[in-house]
Amino acid sequence: MGVKLRERSLSKGGKRYYLDIYHNGNRSYEWLHSVEKGDDRIQKKALAETIRAQRALEIESEGTHFVPKHKKKITVAQYFDNYIDNYKQKDVRSIKNALNKFRQYLQKPKLAISSLNQLHIEKFRHYLLHEAGLNGETPYSYWKRFKKVLIHAQKEGYIKEGIYKNVRWESNNKKAEATLTKQVLTEDEIAILKKTRCGNDEVKRAFLFACYTGLGYAEFKKLAWKNIINNRLVIDRVKTNSEINIKLSASALGLAGEPSEGLIFDLKHKNKFLSEVAIKKNLTNWLRRAKIDKNITFYCGRHTFAVRLLSNGANLKTVADALGHSSTAHTIKYLNYVNSIKDDATSNLS
Repeated sequence: MGVKLRERSLSKGGKRYYLDIYHNGNRSYEWLHSVEKGDDRIQKKALAETIRAQRALEIESEGTHFVPKHKKKITVAQYFDNYIDNYKQKDVRSIKNALNKFRQYLQKPKLAISSLNQLHIEKFRHYLLHEAGLNGETPYSYWKRFKKVLIHAQKEGYIKEGIYKNVRWESNNKKAEATLTKQVLTEDEIAILKKTRCGNDEVKRAFLFACYTGLGYAEFKKLAWKNIINNRLVIDRVKTNSEINIKLSASALGLAGEPSEGLIFDLKHKNKFLSEVAIKKNLTNWLRRAKIDKNITFYCGRHTFAVRLLSNGANLKTVADALGHSSTAHTIKYLNYVNSIKDDATSNLS
């Protein structure tokens, strides 16, 4: 094992420090800061040497319970901020929301991340379930992402695995990750909504289009006619960057309207996209006029689309592909929902 400080010449006489790391038979490089004309070269090199020493200590302490001194000083808030700044995946907003919930629960911004213990994690689980004001699948979704960050912190040597390993997710619904808890619309209710006036016709068209395509609000913000080719919808999901490629029905094409320039659905007010709160208000008033007693959000259009496909005989893999899911593991909750409806129907036969 070795961590050596090296430097690389830059144009205009500058240079940049980097670490040459050889560990477990593998060589890797980590770029550090640069030194430009006018910089204090002695101080910059001293900083680079300090970073090299810290990195060497981190590698040497891997697999032990030793936490280097400099890591013990990192606060929970500092670690979370750094994690978010370097996180490149599409669910960064969900990660940020989950970590913000933990900050709200903890209320100790200066607590060192190395001071976290199992009791903190257990109490946070309870907070998500009973005190955070969350419902549906959101508590479990936040829990999964929070655990993802903890695992990363453990791998980097900031915390010990034991503080979270034995804390299991338990809720009133022990299959929260495999059960659809948000409400969906039936075919009859969709038909009623088509005939009912909505305070915002664009919201009405867009939501109904979601019931035929499974698109989320993020996709509607970029949905243009170039995404409809030979009556096929081709677009990437914003959340996962996976492609959605489906054949549109005549009803879906009718909701899209006539081809034109710009976005297919104008969901803006004063050149700004409507907030989810504003859209929810439109949907609530619309359903009230239609006398449909369900708590429906825009995302429920996606759930409705999945259930409609399964109810019409599509298999799980087909639905997963249509939704842009990476595997059927995320789609099983819709099948469970459809099966529960069938069970209710057959058990009530007289």
